[in-house]
Amino acid sequence: MIKKTIPLLICSGMCAALFLHFSTRASAVSPASRSEAVKQFHVEVQPLQAMPPIPIPGKAGWFDYMAVDASMHRLYAAHSGAGTLAALDLRTHTVLNSPAVGSTHGVEIDARHNLILLGSSEKQVVELDRKTLAQQKTVDTPEGLDAIAYDSTNGLLYCDGGHKPQVFVVDPAAGKLLKTISLPGDPEYIVYDPAGKMLYQNIESGDAVVSINPATGAVGAEWPTAPATQPHGLAIDGKTRRLFSAGANGELAVIDARTGRLITSVAIAKGPDQIAFDPGTRRVYCACRGFLSVVQETARGARLLGNVPTPPGAHTLAVDPATHAVWIAFPTAGGSSFEEYRYVKRTR
Repeated sequence: MIKKTIPLLICSGMCAALFLHFSTRASAVSPASRSEAVKQFHVEVQPLQAMPPIPIPGKAGWFDYMAVDASMHRLYAAHSGAGTLAALDLRTHTVLNSPAVGSTHGVEIDARHNLILLGSSEKQVVELDRKTLAQQKTVDTPEGLDAIAYDSTNGLLYCDGGHKPQVFVVDPAAGKLLKTISLPGDPEYIVYDPAGKMLYQNIESGDAVVSINPATGAVGAEWPTAPATQPHGLAIDGKTRRLFSAGANGELAVIDARTGRLITSVAIAKGPDQIAFDPGTRRVYCACRGFLSVVQETARGARLLGNVPTPPGAHTLAVDPATHAVWIAFPTAGGSSFEEYRYVKRTR
C-alpha cells in the first residue's frame, strides 16, 4: 500500500513546507538562563507521514478517548460505538483482542494495581486486567461518566459526571465510590499533574479551568480560558507548569498552572476534542474536526506549527512517548481503523 505523506505546513500569508530550526529569544534573564531556554526549546520541524490505516476487526462505530500504556507498549481507544476497547501492540502493530466493555469514554492506566480503567456512560467504572484485558470488576457511580484521570500518587480515580457539575472519586483497588466533588459548572476534561500533585478540570459551561486538591477534595482557583471558549481538550507540561486548554472556537489557551495567568493563546483548527502533550518534543497535539493541529511549546509560550488533515470522524488521539508518533482512531464505511502519524527524517 502506498503511504500518504502529509507535509506539516505553517501559513503566514503563504504556505511553505516546514524544514527549519528556531530558537526563542529571552529578555531580562541571565545568559545562563537564556542558554538553557534556547537549549530546551530548540527543535527541528520535520514532516508528518500518515502511515497506512490498521483495520480493527469487528463492528464499526465511533471512538472516544485514547491512551498509551508506555511500559506495556500498547495503545487503547474507547470504541464507544462498538461497545468495546480497541487495543494495539505498538511494537508489532498487531490489533489485540477487543473486550466487550459497553459504552465507555475515558481511558486510564493504573500501573500500581495492574488495571485499565474505563469511564462508562452506563454509570460505572469498568476495570480490566492490564495484561490479559479480562474484566475484573465494575464500580457503580451516580451518573454516566465521560473523561477520567488517575492520580498515581494516591491511587484514586477521578471521574467527570458527563454533563453534570460533579467529579466522582473512585478507589479502583477497593472497588468503591468514595466521594463526590461539586464543580462550578459542567465538566469536559480532567488531567492529573504528578509534578504539582494537583488535578485540573475544564469547565465547558463557564469557559474556565479549575484546580482540585486530591489530598482534600477541595476545588481551588477558577481561571478563565479566554479567548478559548467551551474548553474541551486539556493537557499539562509538568516541567514548565503550563496548562493547555483547547476551546471549541479554535483557540488554545496556555495558562500558568501556578498563578492562572494567561501566557498566550494559539489559533488552532476549530472543534478540538482530546489533546495530548509530548514532553520529549514539547509539542501539543490537538485532535480537531478534520485536522490535527500541532503546537510547539516555546520559552515565551507556544506557536502553531501546522494543521494536518485527518480522516472524518477522528476527534481523539494519543502520543507514544517512545517514538513520538501520534495515533488516531476513526470509523470507516466498512469498519474502523487506527492510524499512525510519524515524523520522518529529511533525506538529502
